[in-house]
Amino acid sequence: MSRWVIAVVLVGMLMPMAAWCQEETPQTDLEHEMQVQRMELEMEQQRAEAEFQREMRTLELEARRLDLEQRHGREGGGAALLLIICGVVHILVAIWIYQDIRQRSAGSGLWIVLGLLAGLLAALVYGVVRLGDIDEGKKKARN
Repeated sequence: MSRWVIAVVLVGMLMPMAAWCQEETPQTDLEHEMQVQRMELEMEQQRAEAEFQREMRTLELEARRLDLEQRHGREGGGAALLLIICGVVHILVAIWIYQDIRQRSAGSGLWIVLGLLAGLLAALVYGVVRLGDIDEGKKKARN
């Protein structure tokens, strides 16, 4: 009989615990499922935020690239225009030197080449040399 009493006492002690575990299991599963869904939502929000930040960085870099291209395009156009103007000036100086040499029937083709290469500097040197030639011509005319 003592065995029956011990068995009944043990069953009496285990029954409430079994009932409690069975009742808590659905709630625990539901809570666990809700917690998993919350974590999934948080992860999805973090992914969306990371994707948004990546897109913003990409757009910012694209805007900077376009700004640099525009700046470079403006500077490059200015440099090209300056080179064209310098080339035209050198050609005009060489033409002026050529015409002056033909009118005076004095000088050499070296001045034309210098006019093409040095531009206004060659025109200045040619003008100084020519003034010296004019002064010598006046002195010869007086004598």
